[in-house]
Amino acid sequence: MIFPPFRGFVRTFVLICVGVFILEQIALFGPFGDGSLYRQMIRMLGLEPQLALRGLVYQLVTWVFLHGNLMHLVFNMFAFWMFGSLLQDTFGQKRFIKFTFLAAIFSALVIILFSLFDEMSFNTPTIGASGIVFSILIAVSCLFPNQVVLFFFVFPMKMKYFAYLMVAFEFYALYSSNNQGISNIAHLGGALFGWLYVAWFNRSGRGGGRSNWFKTLMDQLHQRRRRKHLRIIYPESKTRYHFEVGAL
Repeated sequence: MIFPPFRGFVRTFVLICVGVFILEQIALFGPFGDGSLYRQMIRMLGLEPQLALRGLVYQLVTWVFLHGNLMHLVFNMFAFWMFGSLLQDTFGQKRFIKFTFLAAIFSALVIILFSLFDEMSFNTPTIGASGIVFSILIAVSCLFPNQVVLFFFVFPMKMKYFAYLMVAFEFYALYSSNNQGISNIAHLGGALFGWLYVAWFNRSGRGGGRSNWFKTLMDQLHQRRRRKHLRIIYPESKTRYHFEVGAL
């Protein structure tokens, strides 16, 4: 099995998450009493929708650096390294950094929106980089659909089918793990962001030039508003014909 280079923002992000996890363990098991410091740390730095809506907007980013346990950390960091490295090489480091933080914010907003209809989620902090990982997973599957990966390190599977399977698992387990601070809705929100971003990325020419998809969309809408009806009346039949012409 060939591992990608461990470099750039991928390495920085992984090291930050590992460092924060060590601080979590110190807060949980260190000489600070009954773990109250750890619980406060999770509540203030995780994403708790009621607090985020009260003004703690920094939680839209900080929640991705915390993890609930060692396996949660290891799985996310390994996936971030394996798939994120490919996306980093494709996008370039600056665009990959932008992608990562936009994925974190988008996933957080999806969690907050979902929590408005679920009281437990509204008062429960969510932590982990899984939303970003799913964004990366879907982005890679869209850009390289026939790339082969080893499912459970054993079964070869095309990337597009692997992504579909993981998303299907998340739908199945949607309500099963939020009580542990790990939200499946965050995974699905991340998957949606990955798909939307690659659609944008492809439309703008895979990063070439400075094509602006939003400007193009607004120009199209502006052209539609400028269209006018041209009415032609034939005196003989008095029949009216209508057609649209775009303003030049």
